[in-house]
Amino acid sequence: MDGYPIPLILLAERPEIHGAGKYEIIDGMQRLDAIFSFIEQRFDYEGFYFDLNQSARARQAANMGSFTPVDALTILPPEKCANILDYQLAVTIFPTQTERQITEVFSRINSNGRQLSVQEKRQAGMLNPFSETVRSIASSLRGDVSEDVLLLHDMPSISIDSARERQQYGVKADDTLWIRHGILNVKQLREGDDEQMVADIAASILFGEPFAASKEAFDELYDVNNEKYRRLDRALAAYGIKRLESEIQTTFSVLSEVIDSELPPPNGLRNLVRPGGSNPIRTPFYAIFMAFFELIVKQQKSPEDYAAIVSALRNVGQRLKTGRHYISTEDRVSNIDAVTGLIQRHFVAKVPPVFGHGPGLAIDFENSLRRSRIETSRYEFKQGLLRLDDQRRWDDAIIGRLAETVCGIANVRPRVDGYLYLGVADKESDAARIKEIDGVDPIAVGPHYVVGVEREARTKKISLDNYVQRFVTRFSQAGLSEPLASQLLSNIDTVEYKGLSVIRILIPGQSELSYCNEAVFVRRGSSTERIDEIKQILALDRQFTQSQ
Repeated sequence: MDGYPIPLILLAERPEIHGAGKYEIIDGMQRLDAIFSFIEQRFDYEGFYFDLNQSARARQAANMGSFTPVDALTILPPEKCANILDYQLAVTIFPTQTERQITEVFSRINSNGRQLSVQEKRQAGMLNPFSETVRSIASSLRGDVSEDVLLLHDMPSISIDSARERQQYGVKADDTLWIRHGILNVKQLREGDDEQMVADIAASILFGEPFAASKEAFDELYDVNNEKYRRLDRALAAYGIKRLESEIQTTFSVLSEVIDSELPPPNGLRNLVRPGGSNPIRTPFYAIFMAFFELIVKQQKSPEDYAAIVSALRNVGQRLKTGRHYISTEDRVSNIDAVTGLIQRHFVAKVPPVFGHGPGLAIDFENSLRRSRIETSRYEFKQGLLRLDDQRRWDDAIIGRLAETVCGIANVRPRVDGYLYLGVADKESDAARIKEIDGVDPIAVGPHYVVGVEREARTKKISLDNYVQRFVTRFSQAGLSEPLASQLLSNIDTVEYKGLSVIRILIPGQSELSYCNEAVFVRRGSSTERIDEIKQILALDRQFTQSQ
């Protein structure tokens, strides 16, 4: 609109992967996103919004619900809109056969200049198990539950928003532990510093000792010609990716539960460990995390007194050894030992341990709530087992409906896990009713409301353990086929989430068709339907037999 040229857009063409007419954006994603976002009226230009009537395609997309138009009184003049629509973008399409070629081109483009941070360049230029694991863990910890490949229209769902800017992006910086407690600032989060911290923690676990951290040392982890790279690759293969992901996420969940319960945002942890400070607290957080890891994962202990743990960490930043550009393994060992010594008396042995149970599942639970908006067929949420009327009777019919739902989820796709949660309302009206009759303040997470199930146990004057056992007993008699029925009973956990207990039933991915009382059920979005036609049943069964 102001006469400035738009730089070249570089696309990759991989028809064997994405089909004809679809391209991966190698360079120019922000430019394209800005153009289409402006046309979709996500932001204005000097107070003026794009006129949808000037583009039949944009108006059609709005009418189909692809985006919501603003009620704007100031519309860009037609000639300005025409300048945008008529502008010829310079585009180069790069035919490629492999992911590595795309990564190499992207890395070369961003090898100079200031477009990407140091860690972003490391991750962008590397495709190996360690970098993929770091990316996966970091995404999970910040609440990004997107697929690896996204449409341009969906890119805002993984972009980081802040309370100051409010650009309606999907990942809310202030909701992440990193920002909530002043561990990093928003700029650092956007530049991928959370991924560097995850890489730091992961390397320390895999090497069996605290990583001697510096820019050069991190670079070596991503250098295929360096011995540290090869050593790390071997260590990850031996340790196991799933194990590493689980242990880091569990430790993060428990740590988050402890500090969130005692320290209000903003910057709660930073104000505790370094009162009066304004800088991020990377060094203290690393030491605290690794101390929790030692106690929770290695020693299989559980935090007993949250308040005492938090109190023990007061001013701990002053006791720790730091380094501006480098910190040795020895200094980090000293820091971890110091923190462990302060808090270990407040951890105890419990059965079951917090690792893999209770608060240890909190992050996985939050991400399930977020992911359910995208993959509705694999998730089901119920507020509980009691009716919401004044009598508060057991809803005896719900067990049968839940069994049918579980059967449908198991039949979504071969070998794909699903989840059923009890203690989560999916309607605002149900959440309001629960607050009225049970006195529980629902916790909103996305479109869902966490309400817990202990309120129902209290209503029936039974313990939470008895409540869970009652559910398990009745569910085991609901008529699900084997091996699904037996597998379910060993995959029922209680998630502790901000003081509320939620029952989680993991529905393991199946290698054969599942039945409920000799009938076949499937999921259509968030609905469960029974299939009676033989042809449909046989077609569904073929999906499972062909996957074997």
